[in-house]
Amino acid sequence: MSRVPHLVRGACVAGALIAGIAVADAACNKTPVRPQSTVAIGRDMTVNGVPTSVIGMQFAGTSEDVSKAFRDFWSRADVPAQGRSSSSGLLLSALDDECLYVLSIPSQPQRGNTRGLMSVIRLGVGQPAHRLPDSAVPLPEDGKVVSDVESRDPGQTGRTWLIDIPGDAGWNAQRYRNSLALRGWVGVGRQPDYRSASVAAAQGTAFAMQHGNVSVDVSFSDRDGKTVAVVNAIRNR
Repeated sequence: MSRVPHLVRGACVAGALIAGIAVADAACNKTPVRPQSTVAIGRDMTVNGVPTSVIGMQFAGTSEDVSKAFRDFWSRADVPAQGRSSSSGLLLSALDDECLYVLSIPSQPQRGNTRGLMSVIRLGVGQPAHRLPDSAVPLPEDGKVVSDVESRDPGQTGRTWLIDIPGDAGWNAQRYRNSLALRGWVGVGRQPDYRSASVAAAQGTAFAMQHGNVSVDVSFSDRDGKTVAVVNAIRNR
Protein backbone atom coordinates (compact mmCIF):
# COMPACT_ATOMS: atom_id res chain seq x y z
CA MET A 1 0.00 0.00 0.00
CA SER A 2 1.27 3.41 -0.84
CA ARG A 3 1.24 5.84 2.06
CA VAL A 4 -0.92 8.87 1.79
CA PRO A 5 0.56 11.35 4.25
CA HIS A 6 -1.33 14.60 4.26
CA LEU A 7 -2.42 13.97 0.77
CA VAL A 8 -3.99 16.73 -1.32
CA ARG A 9 -4.91 19.01 1.58
CA GLY A 10 -8.50 19.71 0.73
CA ALA A 11 -9.15 17.97 -2.57
CA CYS A 12 -9.72 14.21 -2.86
CA VAL A 13 -12.16 11.70 -4.30
CA ALA A 14 -15.12 9.32 -3.99
CA GLY A 15 -16.91 7.54 -6.83
CA ALA A 16 -16.54 5.22 -9.79
CA LEU A 17 -14.62 7.83 -11.69
CA ILE A 18 -13.88 5.82 -14.78
CA ALA A 19 -14.83 2.34 -15.93
CA GLY A 20 -12.72 -0.40 -14.42
CA ILE A 21 -11.50 1.64 -11.45
CA ALA A 22 -13.33 1.24 -8.15
CA VAL A 23 -13.50 4.35 -6.00
CA ALA A 24 -15.26 5.54 -2.92
CA ASP A 25 -18.89 5.85 -4.00
CA ALA A 26 -20.72 4.79 -7.16
CA ALA A 27 -22.90 7.93 -7.12
CA CYS A 28 -19.96 10.16 -8.11
CA ASN A 29 -19.23 8.47 -11.41
CA LYS A 30 -18.93 11.20 -14.03
CA THR A 31 -15.86 11.66 -16.21
CA PRO A 32 -15.62 15.34 -17.23
CA VAL A 33 -12.57 14.74 -19.47
CA ARG A 34 -11.79 11.30 -20.89
CA PRO A 35 -8.16 10.41 -20.11
CA GLN A 36 -5.66 8.56 -22.28
CA SER A 37 -4.30 6.71 -19.25
CA THR A 38 -4.81 6.59 -15.50
CA VAL A 39 -2.95 5.71 -12.31
CA ALA A 40 -4.99 4.95 -9.19
CA ILE A 41 -3.39 6.84 -6.30
CA GLY A 42 -6.10 6.25 -3.72
CA ARG A 43 -9.02 4.10 -4.82
CA ASP A 44 -10.90 4.00 -1.53
CA MET A 45 -9.96 6.57 1.08
CA THR A 46 -11.40 8.68 3.85
CA VAL A 47 -9.75 12.09 4.18
CA ASN A 48 -10.63 14.02 7.34
CA GLY A 49 -13.96 12.19 7.52
CA VAL A 50 -14.84 12.54 3.82
CA PRO A 51 -15.11 9.51 1.46
CA THR A 52 -12.33 10.01 -1.04
CA SER A 53 -10.41 8.69 -4.04
CA VAL A 54 -7.64 10.20 -6.18
CA ILE A 55 -6.59 9.25 -9.71
CA GLY A 56 -3.66 10.51 -11.74
CA MET A 57 -4.59 11.06 -15.39
CA GLN A 58 -2.95 11.87 -18.70
CA PHE A 59 -5.01 13.64 -21.35
CA ALA A 60 -4.56 14.30 -25.05
CA GLY A 61 -4.05 17.98 -25.84
CA THR A 62 -2.76 20.98 -23.96
CA SER A 63 -3.88 22.19 -20.56
CA GLU A 64 -6.06 24.75 -22.33
CA ASP A 65 -7.72 21.94 -24.30
CA VAL A 66 -8.37 20.00 -21.10
CA SER A 67 -9.73 23.09 -19.35
CA LYS A 68 -12.13 23.77 -22.22
CA ALA A 69 -13.32 20.15 -22.27
CA PHE A 70 -13.88 20.23 -18.50
CA ARG A 71 -15.93 23.43 -18.67
CA ASP A 72 -17.89 22.29 -21.73
CA PHE A 73 -18.85 19.02 -20.03
CA TRP A 74 -20.30 20.77 -17.02
CA SER A 75 -21.92 23.48 -19.12
CA ARG A 76 -23.86 20.78 -20.99
CA ALA A 77 -24.88 19.31 -17.61
CA ASP A 78 -25.97 22.78 -16.41
CA VAL A 79 -23.48 22.62 -13.54
CA PRO A 80 -21.32 25.69 -12.77
CA ALA A 81 -17.58 25.10 -13.15
CA GLN A 82 -14.79 27.25 -11.80
CA GLY A 83 -11.14 27.63 -12.71
CA ARG A 84 -8.15 29.25 -11.09
CA SER A 85 -4.68 29.57 -12.57
CA SER A 86 -1.39 30.46 -10.92
CA SER A 87 2.32 30.01 -11.49
CA SER A 88 2.02 26.47 -10.11
CA GLY A 89 -0.70 25.40 -12.52
CA LEU A 90 -4.45 25.24 -13.07
CA LEU A 91 -7.22 24.16 -10.67
CA LEU A 92 -10.65 23.30 -12.09
CA SER A 93 -13.69 22.37 -10.01
CA ALA A 94 -17.41 21.67 -10.28
CA LEU A 95 -20.01 20.81 -7.63
CA ASP A 96 -22.61 18.35 -8.95
CA ASP A 97 -25.13 17.79 -6.14
CA GLU A 98 -23.05 16.12 -3.40
CA CYS A 99 -20.08 15.34 -5.66
CA LEU A 100 -17.24 17.86 -5.84
CA TYR A 101 -14.98 17.18 -8.84
CA VAL A 102 -11.54 18.77 -8.76
CA LEU A 103 -8.94 18.57 -11.54
CA SER A 104 -5.49 19.88 -10.66
CA ILE A 105 -3.09 20.44 -13.56
CA PRO A 106 0.47 21.41 -12.59
CA SER A 107 2.54 23.70 -14.79
CA GLN A 108 4.20 21.59 -17.50
CA PRO A 109 5.62 21.90 -21.02
CA GLN A 110 2.98 21.93 -23.78
CA ARG A 111 3.89 18.73 -25.67
CA GLY A 112 0.58 17.45 -26.93
CA ASN A 113 -0.52 15.77 -23.72
CA THR A 114 -1.30 16.95 -20.21
CA ARG A 115 -0.92 15.31 -16.80
CA GLY A 116 -3.39 16.02 -14.02
CA LEU A 117 -4.79 14.81 -10.73
CA MET A 118 -8.53 14.12 -10.70
CA SER A 119 -10.20 14.21 -7.31
CA VAL A 120 -13.81 13.82 -6.25
CA ILE A 121 -15.12 14.59 -2.77
CA ARG A 122 -18.44 13.09 -1.70
CA LEU A 123 -20.09 15.74 0.47
CA GLY A 124 -23.13 15.55 2.71
CA VAL A 125 -22.62 12.00 3.95
CA GLY A 126 -22.41 10.84 7.53
CA GLN A 127 -19.14 10.10 9.26
CA PRO A 128 -17.86 6.88 7.67
CA ALA A 129 -16.71 3.98 9.84
CA HIS A 130 -12.95 3.51 9.81
CA ARG A 131 -11.65 0.04 9.05
CA LEU A 132 -8.64 0.91 11.19
CA PRO A 133 -10.47 2.44 14.18
CA ASP A 134 -9.12 5.04 16.59
CA SER A 135 -8.91 2.37 19.29
CA ALA A 136 -6.40 0.34 17.25
CA VAL A 137 -3.62 2.94 17.48
CA PRO A 138 -3.11 5.15 20.57
CA LEU A 139 -1.97 8.58 19.39
CA PRO A 140 0.60 10.82 21.14
CA GLU A 141 -0.68 12.59 24.23
CA ASP A 142 -1.43 16.33 24.05
CA GLY A 143 -1.45 16.20 20.26
CA LYS A 144 -3.78 18.02 17.87
CA VAL A 145 -4.70 16.05 14.75
CA VAL A 146 -4.15 18.22 11.67
CA SER A 147 -4.90 15.58 9.05
CA ASP A 148 -6.37 12.06 9.14
CA VAL A 149 -6.25 9.90 5.99
CA GLU A 150 -7.35 6.27 5.71
CA SER A 151 -6.62 4.24 2.58
CA ARG A 152 -8.13 0.81 1.95
CA ASP A 153 -6.64 -1.75 -0.42
CA PRO A 154 -7.47 -5.45 -0.84
CA GLY A 155 -6.03 -7.22 2.20
CA GLN A 156 -4.66 -4.08 3.81
CA THR A 157 -5.80 -0.85 5.44
CA GLY A 158 -3.56 2.13 6.16
CA ARG A 159 -4.22 5.26 8.17
CA THR A 160 -1.96 8.29 8.50
CA TRP A 161 -2.26 11.07 11.06
CA LEU A 162 -0.41 14.40 10.94
CA ILE A 163 -0.24 15.74 14.50
CA ASP A 164 1.01 18.93 16.16
CA ILE A 165 2.39 18.45 19.69
CA PRO A 166 3.79 21.07 22.08
CA GLY A 167 7.41 20.67 23.09
CA ASP A 168 10.60 19.00 21.88
CA ALA A 169 10.50 16.29 19.21
CA GLY A 170 13.02 14.01 20.91
CA TRP A 171 11.16 14.13 24.22
CA ASN A 172 7.77 13.58 22.58
CA ALA A 173 9.10 10.66 20.53
CA GLN A 174 10.54 8.96 23.62
CA ARG A 175 7.32 9.51 25.55
CA TYR A 176 5.21 8.08 22.73
CA ARG A 177 7.50 5.08 22.29
CA ASN A 178 7.29 4.32 26.01
CA SER A 179 3.51 4.72 25.98
CA LEU A 180 3.13 2.21 23.16
CA ALA A 181 5.51 -0.23 24.87
CA LEU A 182 3.41 -0.12 28.04
CA ARG A 183 0.41 -1.12 25.92
CA GLY A 184 2.19 -4.18 24.53
CA TRP A 185 3.62 -2.74 21.33
CA VAL A 186 7.00 -4.16 20.28
CA GLY A 187 9.75 -2.20 18.57
CA VAL A 188 10.66 -3.48 15.10
CA GLY A 189 13.12 -0.79 14.09
CA ARG A 190 14.45 2.64 14.96
CA GLN A 191 16.20 5.10 12.72
CA PRO A 192 18.94 7.33 14.11
CA ASP A 193 18.07 10.94 14.80
CA TYR A 194 18.16 12.81 11.51
CA ARG A 195 19.49 16.29 10.91
CA SER A 196 18.26 19.27 9.01
CA ALA A 197 20.46 20.36 6.12
CA SER A 198 20.59 23.88 7.54
CA VAL A 199 20.71 23.19 11.28
CA ALA A 200 23.53 21.42 13.05
CA ALA A 201 21.43 19.94 15.85
CA ALA A 202 19.42 16.75 15.44
CA GLN A 203 15.94 17.71 14.25
CA GLY A 204 13.87 14.57 14.62
CA THR A 205 13.58 10.88 15.22
CA ALA A 206 11.71 7.95 13.69
CA PHE A 207 10.83 4.43 14.77
CA ALA A 208 8.51 1.51 14.01
CA MET A 209 6.47 -0.70 16.34
CA GLN A 210 3.96 -3.51 16.01
CA HIS A 211 1.00 -4.87 17.97
CA GLY A 212 -0.69 -7.96 16.54
CA ASN A 213 -1.49 -7.33 12.88
CA VAL A 214 -1.11 -3.55 13.21
CA SER A 215 2.23 -1.81 12.63
CA VAL A 216 3.16 1.86 12.87
CA ASP A 217 5.94 3.93 11.34
CA VAL A 218 6.37 7.15 13.27
CA SER A 219 8.43 10.29 12.72
CA PHE A 220 8.81 13.31 15.00
CA SER A 221 10.43 16.57 13.93
CA ASP A 222 10.93 20.02 15.45
CA ARG A 223 9.26 22.91 13.68
CA ASP A 224 8.72 26.46 14.92
CA GLY A 225 9.06 25.52 18.57
CA LYS A 226 6.70 22.55 18.44
CA THR A 227 6.71 18.92 17.33
CA VAL A 228 5.22 17.71 14.07
CA ALA A 229 4.48 13.99 14.21
CA VAL A 230 3.46 11.65 11.39
CA VAL A 231 1.95 8.36 12.52
CA ASN A 232 1.44 5.90 9.67
CA ALA A 233 -0.41 2.71 10.67
CA ILE A 234 -1.03 -0.39 8.55
CA ARG A 235 -3.21 -3.37 9.36
CA ASN A 236 -3.09 -6.55 7.27
CA ARG A 237 -6.40 -8.35 7.06
